[in-house]
Amino acid sequence: MFENIGHVLYHVLIILFPILFYHQFLSKGITDFTKRINYEFLMVLLIMLIFTMSFPIEVTNGDTYDQKIIPIILAFMYGGWILGITLLLAMLGYLFILDEPGFLIMVVNYAIVAVLLSIFSLWFQGLEKKIKILVVSILFFFITLTRIVRLILINEHDEIFVTILVSFVTWGTLVTVMLIIENLNMQMNLQRELQRSEKLKVVSELAASVAHEVRNPMTSTRGFLQLMSRDENLSESQKKYIEISIGELDRAQAIIQDYLSLAKPNKMEFNVMNLTKEIENVVQLMSTYANIQSITFQHSIEDEIYIKANKDEVKQVLINIIKNGIEAIGEGGTISLHAFLEKENAVIEIADDGIGMTSSQLSKIGTPFYSTKDMGTGIGLTISFQIVQLLKGRIDVSSEHEKGTTFRIRIPIAE
Repeated sequence: MFENIGHVLYHVLIILFPILFYHQFLSKGITDFTKRINYEFLMVLLIMLIFTMSFPIEVTNGDTYDQKIIPIILAFMYGGWILGITLLLAMLGYLFILDEPGFLIMVVNYAIVAVLLSIFSLWFQGLEKKIKILVVSILFFFITLTRIVRLILINEHDEIFVTILVSFVTWGTLVTVMLIIENLNMQMNLQRELQRSEKLKVVSELAASVAHEVRNPMTSTRGFLQLMSRDENLSESQKKYIEISIGELDRAQAIIQDYLSLAKPNKMEFNVMNLTKEIENVVQLMSTYANIQSITFQHSIEDEIYIKANKDEVKQVLINIIKNGIEAIGEGGTISLHAFLEKENAVIEIADDGIGMTSSQLSKIGTPFYSTKDMGTGIGLTISFQIVQLLKGRIDVSSEHEKGTTFRIRIPIAE
């Protein structure tokens, strides 16, 4: 049927090689870039698109087919609608230069495809790997069906079999590329988690060996400063200096306590707790702090959510994240908290409209010693990530610079 089977294999190589090259040399993984254009990924897809259109698959009757739909789908699903539209316009421009027959019909067809892909891309990243492949496969076969219907309407029945055969090869290539992307992303995520664990181990060993030795002389120093502050012969300025010194010692004590918490996480048995009630308590506590900063605190909490955990630790996680959000806003913004059930998980979303983070900052969030605050240590969020991990949950963070940050906490519900 094909003039040369090498054309098909060549197209498969055109699709697979750029993706592998991108993962190896240009990126730490293809992730969701719906908020901005990933130019490296766009360049790789453009190369893929131009080559597949410039060297189409030739069949015996002189017709040609290509796999340009693959980079288009990848652009929308893994790059977001902005990158997808950009690539689609580039494709149409190239078709116009090539003086492709039926150009206007292709514009209409791909406009419909773009709308469908844009809708799917909004929630594609949150799906499991198998569901992603199923969704894309259904969409791809829908596009193939429209081509077959078109051939039937224009009485070109001889091309139907070839169209089905080429579409099957294209679908197989698309699924292979998706599996490569998903598996490489999974490996890179595991590598990042391993690096995070190694850093936690180093910090734990450091904390265990130093914290106690440092805290003892600090406690003695604080006690002597308190005794000195009671001396009536001291001037007001001297008392003020002592008060400041005591405050700084207390701050240092708090930091050391954080390190000790990191070194020796809670080993107590977890009990079934009413997450709804604890969240309401935290909201009531933090609302006062938010009001002082003129920040609006919005919340919606689903009733009767139960998890197996230590309520003090869960409270610590929520306070850490909400406090960070309030400090990121400054004054006059909004922070929102939503808690609900999603399948077998309790989900807590905490969002703020503060300064947000860049992609570089976001990749380091939760690592020891890293903080976007001038006086921060980064230990609070590190402990929060560790606590949720001990609960067999996870924390996902999304952020956009100057627009805000969202923390999404997932914890398995109590059985």
